Amino acid sequence: MFIRRSTYLRLIARAEAYAQDARDARRAKQNADNQIARMAALADVRQADHDQTIAAMAADLDAAERRAARLKAQYDHAVGLDNPSLDLGAHWQTRRTDKPRTEVTTS
Repeated sequence: MFIRRSTYLRLIARAEAYAQDARDARRAKQNADNQIARMAALADVRQADHDQTIAAMAADLDAAERRAARLKAQYDHAVGLDNPSLDLGAHWQTRRTDKPRTEVTTS
């Protein structure tokens, strides 16, 4: 069976168009896959950076708490709050004889 040259050329052009569409679809899928892979790699890098930042902040907080404790101990020593005689008189306010008392009236 014979076909016209114009029909043959139309069929060839349609086949080429389908082939080109298939190549474009494969290329688009590869680009999408590559983009997803890049985004996943970037997310991993950001997560690692976030973890490092959190670890550094925790270390800074520990150092600041140690420094605050050391400064508090120095202050307590400077003003005499670490004197053992203070512990002996911890409850002197409750045992004061000159402490003003409120009168209780009964009606």
